[in-house]
Amino acid sequence: MKFLTLVVIGFLVFGNCIAQTSETQAWLFINHSQKLTDKFDVLADVQVRSANDIKYLNTVLLRSALNFHFNKKHAVALGYAFKGDREFDETGEVRIAEHRVYEQYQHDFKAKQTEMALRLRFEQRWIKEDAYNFSQRGRIFYTVQIPLLTDTGFTKGLFAGLQNELFLNLQNRKAVNGRVFDQNRTFGSLGYRLSKNVDTELGYMFWFQHESDGPYRRHIIQFVLTTNF
Repeated sequence: MKFLTLVVIGFLVFGNCIAQTSETQAWLFINHSQKLTDKFDVLADVQVRSANDIKYLNTVLLRSALNFHFNKKHAVALGYAFKGDREFDETGEVRIAEHRVYEQYQHDFKAKQTEMALRLRFEQRWIKEDAYNFSQRGRIFYTVQIPLLTDTGFTKGLFAGLQNELFLNLQNRKAVNGRVFDQNRTFGSLGYRLSKNVDTELGYMFWFQHESDGPYRRHIIQFVLTTNF
């Protein structure tokens, strides 16, 4: 884990130094888990993003999966996601559609009342501009929720959230940005747990990404609603 932390910090420092283009965005992220049985639940999330310094909405992401729990700490999922982008260039509006199938493993664990999770996700991507291009990507995600002013069971109250996600292109990277390292997202938030089933968070994300026309950095204000029933 110490090695992974050093790698992530290295990417952040490197990205911040070389990034040439930046903008401010706002994201809304709604994340839901619906229990079916003791072993199975359905995961569903919706993400809406603005672009160009919050001047217009440009991305909608819809994602769902069937999740299987080996126990309280380990789970695997198989899912599908659709991402629609709306961009503008000298010719006018450009729409890009992406379909994904993904597999993931998640490990949830605690240190006293602090909650942590490590998630590994493998994505098969079909991205359509003029035609569909196929690529595969890996994602490494780590999150921590630290209770600040909460009850003893951390079922209600104020908490701090920290997370980082590293994206790596594993196959046919020429179809995306031509690089193994795709992007890195770091998010820090202040949240309030309304109950053991509902979390709210508001925070800042630094998003560094390599695109075909060069590196980008984005400063994002994000509101997150997480429910679990």
